[in-house]
Parts: sequence; structure tokens; C-alpha cells
Amino acid sequence: ELFKKAGIPVAFIKQLSPTEFLAQDCKMIKVEAVARRYAVGSYLKRHPELATSKTPHRFHRLVTELFLKTTGGKFTDSKGNILIQGLDPKKGEEDPFIVDPHEEIWHLAHPKKPSWDPEADLKKEIPAKNVVGDDLEHRISEIDRITRQVFLIIEGAWGSLGLHFIDLKIEFGINAAGDLVVADVIDNDSWRLRDENWQELSKETFRQGQKLDDVEEKYGIVAKLTERIRVPKQAIVIWRGSDTDEKPEVHCSYVNIESVVLSGHKSTQLCLNKLERIMASYPDGGVIITKVGMSNGLGPILASHTSWLVIAIPAMILENPEDIWSSIRMPSKVPMLTAWPDKNAVQAALNALASKNPLIYAQMQTQIEALDD
Repeated sequence: ELFKKAGIPVAFIKQLSPTEFLAQDCKMIKVEAVARRYAVGSYLKRHPELATSKTPHRFHRLVTELFLKTTGGKFTDSKGNILIQGLDPKKGEEDPFIVDPHEEIWHLAHPKKPSWDPEADLKKEIPAKNVVGDDLEHRISEIDRITRQVFLIIEGAWGSLGLHFIDLKIEFGINAAGDLVVADVIDNDSWRLRDENWQELSKETFRQGQKLDDVEEKYGIVAKLTERIRVPKQAIVIWRGSDTDEKPEVHCSYVNIESVVLSGHKSTQLCLNKLERIMASYPDGGVIITKVGMSNGLGPILASHTSWLVIAIPAMILENPEDIWSSIRMPSKVPMLTAWPDKNAVQAALNALASKNPLIYAQMQTQIEALDD
């Protein structure tokens, strides 16, 4: 339901009962897409140089990987042809790592051995089109893009509850319309999730051999926490001193946009009354962006009467640079911030809201991580 609100293509249609849901019929793509924020598990075994004695190594930009799904070490295509066989499950070879999924021929490697290990190369290859179809580059790019979006939304959701989201694995399918969709049950078996003290809460507790009663208790904790995941009702208020002040643009569909035109100098009490009405409408909070031409009295007035973040944009900073002082020289207990140009103020506002809103978090984090491409 959260992904559908974010516009991510999913097979899920609706929940029918506590134990049933309706989904599109899909032809599954036999790969597992993995996204990682921290170096743990099989990744750490393939990259032992990232091992740490304290908290795990964190990736600024998500690491995404693909693994070929096999059954008992054998891969059979949709026509029943055996394309891969002889992978030994006892040696951990059954779901091999795809070295470069953008290549037309996939070279397969051991999922838990570093590249310099002679046993890492499984000496197995498979034509990529036999797994994902003919439109290889587009489909692999889409799998990567959607996997990142799915991870970031869940990361934002768990982060808002104070938890560390470590990694995630999901599967994709092709629906009747030929569209790529997330076609997987995403639950406490799909990820590694740790509490504020880095204690495991997910299926990893079972793999680690913890007592079943303890595993069950942690699953119950996660189930209860999942009920608290929501998209908050927040606002960005674009507050201008007059109609002549150019209106900043906000490109985000996950926040309510309120537009106000009132002068802090000329209509002080009306401004304060309007502020109270807006705050009453959004218990999840918001950010106020003020933009005025000459002498910014509006921003300081609002900032001294609300706990919401107030960001001022000095509208005529180029024409009248001395007016900047009316936006940055603030008396005590007037915690107003100043940003310029408009885009920076809007981005700062969205970043401030992202800690409580998983959809805004995913949007902003996507922009940040794209800088590393």
C-alpha cells in the first residue's frame, strides 16, 4: 500500500483479509534483487576488507546486486530447458552472484567468496535474455531503479521509528500487460532490520540460532511497529509578503502546499491568526517558506510564534544586497533560517520533513545518491 502511494508498480492490488490479498498474475523473473545500505552478510564475505569491529560499514549510495535463483543448484527456463546445473547447495553455490547484469552473457560467481578466491568463479554462464527477456538494458535498469525506490521508502519508514534498515531482497514479475512489477511478499523474511542498539529483529535471528521463543517475540515487535508506518499529513507553506513576490515551486506530491499572501509589517495580527489555523490543520507539522521583497519582517514574526521551521528567501538580494541583514540578523528566540535561491529553500524544507515522511525521504535521498552516478 505504501509503494502504491509512491507510484511504484506492484502486483499487489488489495488486502482481502488478515491472511489474504489479491494480486496480479505474473510471470516471475528468476532473479533476486538486493539493495544494501550496510556491508553485512554475503556482501561482507565477498568484501572482507570492509569488516569493522563496531557498526557495519555504511554505503553513502545504495549498493544493488542481482542473484540468479536456482532450484537445488539447477536453473530451468520457462520452456523446461536446463540452462545451469551442478551448483552445489552444500557449498552455498545455489543462488550465484551475477557479476555484471548489463552484459548479454551473465558470468556467475560464488555469492559468499571474494573475487580473489580461486573458488569464486563458478565457471558457469547463462544468456541474460533467457532470464529477463530481449529488452535487457531497459529491464535491468528498471529493476535497479525500482529496487532502490523500494529500499529507500522502507528505509525512511523504519528510520522514522528509530531502526536501522540494513539490506533487502525482492523479486520481480511481468504482469499480463507486459509491465515489470514488484511481485513479492515483503516482510520480516525479506530484510535485515536492527534496533537502535544494532540488535537483530528480522529472520537473521533464526539463522543465528536464537531460541524460537525469542525469534517469535522479535517478529511480534516488528509486526506491531509495522502498524505505525504511515504517510503523515504535512505541509509546506509558501508565504509571500505580496503578489509581486515570485512564488517558489515545490515539486513533491507527498506534501500539502499552502499558499498565503500576507504582509508581516502591515497585517501582523492577521498573519498570526492565519498561522494558528494552519498549524491546527497539520498536527504532523510542516515548514514555512517566506519570501518578501523589501525588509523581511514576515519571517521573524512567524519564527517567533511557531515551533515549525521557518526558512526565509531574500527575494531582492541581487537588487538590494543590504536587505539580507533583515533575514539573517535575528534577535534571541527567533530561530529563522535563510536560504537562497528558491530551490535550496524548498529542498531544505523537504529534507526537514523527510525524517517523518518515508515517501519524501525516498525522493530526497534519490536526488542525493544520484550525485554519485
